[in-house]
Amino acid sequence: MSIKNTIQAIQNMESEDLNKVVDAIKLRRNQLHFTDAQQFKFGDKVSFTGRRGTVLKGIIEKVKIKYILVRTDAGQRWNVPGSHLTLIKTREELNA
Repeated sequence: MSIKNTIQAIQNMESEDLNKVVDAIKLRRNQLHFTDAQQFKFGDKVSFTGRRGTVLKGIIEKVKIKYILVRTDAGQRWNVPGSHLTLIKTREELNA
């Protein structure tokens, strides 16, 4: 089914069916956040875009279920979704 057909089907749905679609979307997003977060490991060097559009770099301190605790090079601690992180170097590459 194409996106155009999906959007058209959604526009024709009743409230109960829309609630089921919303629940399915939330479940899928949770699955993707979990998968994205589990790709990273403690000690990996990563980058991400901060609140004001600045690119921050740091080291992963803790991998949680859907979020990752990152200590930036400036010493700040950020709780970042895995999907917002870009891997720079793994812990093994940093220690080599």
